[in-house]
Amino acid sequence: MASRVRAKSLAPVLLLLAALALTASACSDGPGNEDDLISSLTRDDAFTQKQAECITKVVFDTWGDDDEILGRLSGADSYQDLADIDGFVTTFEGAIKACANVG
Repeated sequence: MASRVRAKSLAPVLLLLAALALTASACSDGPGNEDDLISSLTRDDAFTQKQAECITKVVFDTWGDDDEILGRLSGADSYQDLADIDGFVTTFEGAIKACANVG
């Protein structure tokens, strides 16, 4: 129960960190790759390596074959900029929450 409460209270912080991490990756050209997203998510200790790998796996399992979406992800100032992609925000926020307690 305590881990659930902690995860819920951390969710807004994790979402903010994810937005900042994506902002840091906005300089990238073309479709991103898994290593770029992991690097962006771990920059400034926003997420641990394991958390970033977990989030990245969800993103690439869902949109890894779509160069257009990956290109938009690379250039996004915030994951909210991708809200018009069907299910992106929900999936990304879900990945952050699901991966919050990963090593």
